Amino acid sequence: MPTKTTDGRDELNLAEFPLCALAHRLRPDQKTIRFEDRVWDERRGTTTTRQLTITGSDAYGLPTALDDEVLLGLIQLTKLRSFADRKVAFSRYELIGLLGWRDESKSYERIETSLNRWTGVTLYYQNAWWNKARQCWVNEKFHVLDNVWLCHRADRAFDTAEGVPLSAFVWNEVLFGSFQAGNLKSIDFDFFKSLDSAVAKRLYRFLDKRFFHKRRWDFNLNELAWEHVGLARSYDSTSLKRKLIPAITELEQKGFIQPMPEPERFRKVRAGEWRVTFVGTKNRPPGNEPVNLPGTDALITALTERGVSPSTATTTVRKYRRERITTQIEVFDWMLARKDPKVSRNPPGFLISAIKGEYAPPKDFISLEDQRRREHEITGRKHRAESKRRERLAGEEARQVGVEKRVQSFLKSLPEAKRAQVEAEALAQASPFQRKLLARRGSGAEAMRKSLLNSHVLKCLQTDDASKPGA
Repeated sequence: MPTKTTDGRDELNLAEFPLCALAHRLRPDQKTIRFEDRVWDERRGTTTTRQLTITGSDAYGLPTALDDEVLLGLIQLTKLRSFADRKVAFSRYELIGLLGWRDESKSYERIETSLNRWTGVTLYYQNAWWNKARQCWVNEKFHVLDNVWLCHRADRAFDTAEGVPLSAFVWNEVLFGSFQAGNLKSIDFDFFKSLDSAVAKRLYRFLDKRFFHKRRWDFNLNELAWEHVGLARSYDSTSLKRKLIPAITELEQKGFIQPMPEPERFRKVRAGEWRVTFVGTKNRPPGNEPVNLPGTDALITALTERGVSPSTATTTVRKYRRERITTQIEVFDWMLARKDPKVSRNPPGFLISAIKGEYAPPKDFISLEDQRRREHEITGRKHRAESKRRERLAGEEARQVGVEKRVQSFLKSLPEAKRAQVEAEALAQASPFQRKLLARRGSGAEAMRKSLLNSHVLKCLQTDDASKPGA
């Protein structure tokens, strides 16, 4: 039975530009597609060209509309696991149910092909990847998936307690970082799956993102169709309208956009230039509302535990970067523990002011990360010192074993009378304290006797070596 996923998620960068060309068939040798537009960049105060280049592997090629749908399904799997980890364990049966596909061999094979394809795809964003933390368009180059493990029915290496073989995939850290930064929008994934046309699905994702800002949008027809929907650039304006109209009609009939007569929908500006208009409906399926960012509940709780009102905590978390808030909380706790007068007068007020003003920490402040690093360095030094000590002891033990072997070899080479004479000479060199120890007998006396004998024999051997010709 298909999994219900009304409250789904879509990554905002992936909703802006398509990751595939909506063509029935690409040339077998085509391994690259490119999308490009121009937008006003308020931060730079100029018009910026954004460009996305997608390259496929030789073995699996470029992604298709169906692969794009699988990728959106992977995001839903990750959302179901609270965007907790780059590595997401799943079963293909679960993914097939989420996508609403038939439980048949063909679907399992198609999932594997799609995952292989996404592992080999590389995305090159030029001024086109929105970095939420920095609040600007940046350049990024990455694979979509770093690793994939697929567990087949015959392979029980990853069985769960229920006996369902688990597979796993690992998001690239750039894309997963965008998830965790909250660069997400809600999407009615069930509504998305209900659309028949790949063009309608792509148009839905793009418009749903835009409708969050305003209900009415007017686009250059060519730019929308070529750069944001993914239709072939070989299509002229007439062909583009013909391709878009069925998808637009489907979105109208399902209540996502307001119906319009064709002359109002498509407006000719001049020869070769057309505009297309969309107006969102008030009763359209939910999908473009802002979502709680992964981890924001924990941040809100952290602030309220420190005396901040829930409403102020929620507003602060939505407005400022996670790293900024967590840093100021850490400094706040450090200052509070030291009864700093700046904090003690109005702790919650100081904390919010510190976050808003991004206060510099005191000079003697040591972050938890620095503390952990110092502890790691101290532990490392202790381990290295202990390792050297063990190496030294091992070397000394090996040297003693070598000495013992040499002494025993020498003594065995002597006649019995000579050997007794050498042992007597060795014991005769004992100090008064050593003689007392020898007189007690036992293991201590035996160790002392052996030490005196070894020392005396080594001296004899060294004397013999020195007396040899050429020494």
